[in-house]
Amino acid sequence: MIGLAIDSRTFSAAILADGGDFVSRAECRAPHAGYREWLITIGELIAGLTGAPSQMPVVVAVPAIIQANRVSITPLTHLAGTDLRRDLQSVLSREVSLVGFGDALAAFHASSTKGSDPLIALWIDSSCHGGLAANGGLITGAHGAAANWAHLQLPAPVPHELDGRPCWCGRNGCLETFLSTTGLEEDYERVTGTKRTAAQIAEAAIASDIVAESVIQVFEDRLGRATASMINLIDPAKIILAGQTPLAERMCERVPRKWPGYVQVDRSHTHLSWCDRGHDALIGGAGLLGRANNRP
Repeated sequence: MIGLAIDSRTFSAAILADGGDFVSRAECRAPHAGYREWLITIGELIAGLTGAPSQMPVVVAVPAIIQANRVSITPLTHLAGTDLRRDLQSVLSREVSLVGFGDALAAFHASSTKGSDPLIALWIDSSCHGGLAANGGLITGAHGAAANWAHLQLPAPVPHELDGRPCWCGRNGCLETFLSTTGLEEDYERVTGTKRTAAQIAEAAIASDIVAESVIQVFEDRLGRATASMINLIDPAKIILAGQTPLAERMCERVPRKWPGYVQVDRSHTHLSWCDRGHDALIGGAGLLGRANNRP
C-alpha cells in the first residue's frame, strides 16, 4: 500500500509494509501552479518511491470531507470541482482511494488505543479537520462528516467574537476562523497591525512578548471551549491534537484547565495529547483505512 498526504504546502508519500512501517518515503513542496501541475508533481513523487510495484494501490489523505470517494468540501481551491480520484488513477495508472485528514488521523491513533471509549482527532493548520473513532475503529457517520468540528460555531462567545469572520466554506464565525493558524495570525494582526506567522507569534510568546502571549492565551481559551463542547457531546477518553497547533505541548497542559467551566460531567478521564508525527500520521492512517477497505 502507498500512503499519500497532500496539502497546500507539502506532498508526502510512503510505501507501507503490512505492519505499518515505512519501507520508502519521499516528500516535495506543492507547486504554486494549478491542478494539472499538482497531478504531475504527485505522479513524479510516487514514481520516485523505491520499490513500488506498478499494481500497488494508493490511498490519499486530503484536507477535505470525502463522500463516495469524491472530494466534497475542501479549502484547497485547486481541488474544487475536480474528480481527484479519477484523475490520479489516470496519472498514476494505479487504483486510488481518498480519505480525509481527520479520518486518517483518527484511524492512526485508534489502531494503538486500547478500550472502547471514543477518541477524537483534531488537525489544526491553515484549515482544520476532525475524525472520530471508537472500539478501535473509525466512525465516519452517515455522510462521511463525523467530527467535522471546524465548521461549528464558537461556543460561549463574548460580544466581540460575534463579529463576522468569513470562512472559506461560505459561512461566518466557524471555529476554523478562530482556531486555525490563519485565525491566530489574523488575531495578532488585528491587535498590532503587523503580520506574523503562527510560528513567529509562538516564538514571541516564549520570549515574553506581552501581546503575543495574550493572543496565544485567547487561542487557548477558545480551544478549551471548543473541546469542552466535544466532551459534553461525545465524552471521549482521548482528544488528539496534530498539525501546526501553536505551542502544542503547552496547549495540552493548559487547555484542560478551561474545561471545568464548560463541561457538565467529570472531565478527569479525558486526556488531551499532542501527535508530533505530522504527515506521517496521515500517511499511516490512510494506509490502515486502505487495507481495511480492501479486505475480502
